[in-house]
Amino acid sequence: KGKAKRICGCYGTKHNPLTNCLHCGRISCEAEGYDFCPFCHILIEDFSQRIQGERSSSSAMLHKERLLEFDRTAAARTHILDDQEDYFVSSNSMWSTQEEQVSAREMEEERRKLLHERQKQKLTINF
Repeated sequence: KGKAKRICGCYGTKHNPLTNCLHCGRISCEAEGYDFCPFCHILIEDFSQRIQGERSSSSAMLHKERLLEFDRTAAARTHILDDQEDYFVSSNSMWSTQEEQVSAREMEEERRKLLHERQKQKLTINF
């Protein structure tokens, strides 16, 4: 505990608000600066300088950097190669050989013919 060197009392209305006391909540302005709180006499610290000193060893900061790196490389990691496409042989598959493409094209044509023949069928229902 200590005594404040300068007491302004504007609570951030005349001067820009700097921070507030973490013990009592009193708002300190830039004129009062980082010093002891005039109300409860607890030291008001500059946490931005304190965090910079702890930045290298902080696990939270390492985790933040890791998440930011994931965010930067998201587009490169979301490129998808379809490995299932080689299971279904199709005539325009880049994974199949020429013979497989030709046989797949013939099978597709046969399937289309059968599909169109089914449409020509007539069904009679007698009651």
